[in-house]
Amino acid sequence: MKTFLKKFLIVMMITILSLQGESLRKTGTVGYTFLEIPALAYQASMGEAVGTTVEGGALLSLFANPGVLGLQRGWHFGANYTPWLADIQHNAVGLVIPAGLLGNFGVSLNVVNFGEMTHTNTDGIILGTYSAQSMALGLTYSRQLTDKFSWGIRLNGVREEIYSYHSQNVLVDLGVYYLTGFNSLRFAGYINHFGVDSKFIRDSFKMPTILRLGLAYDFFDSPEYRLTVATELSHSSDNPERLHFALDQRFLERFYLRAAYKTSVDEDPWSFGAGLLWGKVQVDASVVPFGRFPAVYSFGIQVMP
Repeated sequence: MKTFLKKFLIVMMITILSLQGESLRKTGTVGYTFLEIPALAYQASMGEAVGTTVEGGALLSLFANPGVLGLQRGWHFGANYTPWLADIQHNAVGLVIPAGLLGNFGVSLNVVNFGEMTHTNTDGIILGTYSAQSMALGLTYSRQLTDKFSWGIRLNGVREEIYSYHSQNVLVDLGVYYLTGFNSLRFAGYINHFGVDSKFIRDSFKMPTILRLGLAYDFFDSPEYRLTVATELSHSSDNPERLHFALDQRFLERFYLRAAYKTSVDEDPWSFGAGLLWGKVQVDASVVPFGRFPAVYSFGIQVMP
């Protein structure tokens, strides 16, 4: 396990250096940017600092850190609905499939629908309508190697289409989760959206690769109250480094309040949310104020064993 973790950290450092180099050279543009939008309400409310989330994190592991999936027990199913800006619909659905000693498998679908748009010619004559959408179909595998360490990998088949044109690619996510042994302190490291350049019509573009390193710790952990503090450092191929800070407060093992802040963001640095765990059902909601734009609300539900 130590050897695997060492090799993974080396890969992460190489990725950081390569992303930094691309940022300095500013070569090419990044596509499939819908993958950078939080797919789940919980993810949005925590400012995307969710790589260390295990409790209630089965669905999260299908869209964030695949290394957490190996820690889940039993079948999980969930869906999320987000009416995004400009009447854009953002929906996600996921299924976790346990496989015993082999580990866990997951299937996810992330869809952004831009709706119907008017089709005109160069003279402004209306010819009808056309649609545009982006989607990612993910297949995740993860296995818990020890009581403190888990790793996972995901393949994402990505496709974007507008009118009669389309672009598609296969991207890779890789992640680890490690419980340090110091009380509840845990560490997460994961790479999302790693892949070769893709092309739309005649123009090629780079992938929205992002690397994240995260820590989390629980304070006042009791049946009545628990406060989880999480932080992540993210480095992406199209944005400066960001720090993500999040608080997740649990009351009576059933009610949750969340708030987060991230740096180097112009319109949406803050996010807030709430959750309710009722039996085998977890419901989450989030709101992200977008400054000069309307706030974005998101709603999710997850059924657990």
